[in-house]
Amino acid sequence: MDPKQNPFSFYDFLGYLIPGAVFLYGTVLIIGHLSPTDTALEFVTTKLSFEKAEIYIPFVLLAYIVGHFLSFVSSITVERYSLWAHGYPSKYLLGIPSNGYLTVKDKKFLRSVMRIGVFVILAPISIFDWLLGAKAGMRDLYAKPLDSLLIEVLRRRIECLIDKHAQVADRVSHGQAEQLDFFRYAYHYAIENAPNHVPKMQNYVALYGFLRTLTLISLVLFWIVVWHVMATDTSFLAAITSILSASLLTYLLFMGFVKFFRRFSLEALMAMAVTYQCESDNQPKVPHQ
Repeated sequence: MDPKQNPFSFYDFLGYLIPGAVFLYGTVLIIGHLSPTDTALEFVTTKLSFEKAEIYIPFVLLAYIVGHFLSFVSSITVERYSLWAHGYPSKYLLGIPSNGYLTVKDKKFLRSVMRIGVFVILAPISIFDWLLGAKAGMRDLYAKPLDSLLIEVLRRRIECLIDKHAQVADRVSHGQAEQLDFFRYAYHYAIENAPNHVPKMQNYVALYGFLRTLTLISLVLFWIVVWHVMATDTSFLAAITSILSASLLTYLLFMGFVKFFRRFSLEALMAMAVTYQCESDNQPKVPHQ
């Protein structure tokens, strides 16, 4: 694999620049909508027209910086909710169950409060994920385990990779599979030994990062809609329609994020499985007597 890489990758544009630009553009539109004065309208018209060339560079730089901030916030809210609710994709793909959203083994009060706070902040995601995902069975569309054959194949390859390649003498002594970060080692093995799979994995990373940040932006829009409905004299039908539309948009983007997060993990595991040859595979089989 060519070690040279462009200073700005596909992820920089899809994960940072575009979401940052969308957020800035939407912020300006919302300011113009909430402040329908001559000054505000003039500000919106000037900023959205991009008639002056000197505005492009500051806008791009600001969008890139804002995109980094949004990506970080989405990682500690949207992605964290996904990990708490579904578990890591590399684990539920292999049929390893998660502990549950509100199940904390060490019973730390602060962590429980944090989980409840994230659940409330991400209300359009958490409610629909529970109602449609868990109760209506729609989680199989974006967080489905593999079939039993692939689970057995991947588990055998991971165990052999850790035992033989990583030379871990007693793997079981380090804990159960749900407590260990075995995917990191498998992923790095795939990066080093499966170059044909690397572009696909990078694309999945860019896509799930892009959708994760867009989910956060849509979540912000949802709470703005809720505030606007409560602060203005809006009809009941219009209020319900607006809130429901913003909620469904946020949930759909979240589904897309989890889907590509799952695809990235599956691609890395499969790349490792098809390229790693366990030492025991080369040993001649002893015929049955």
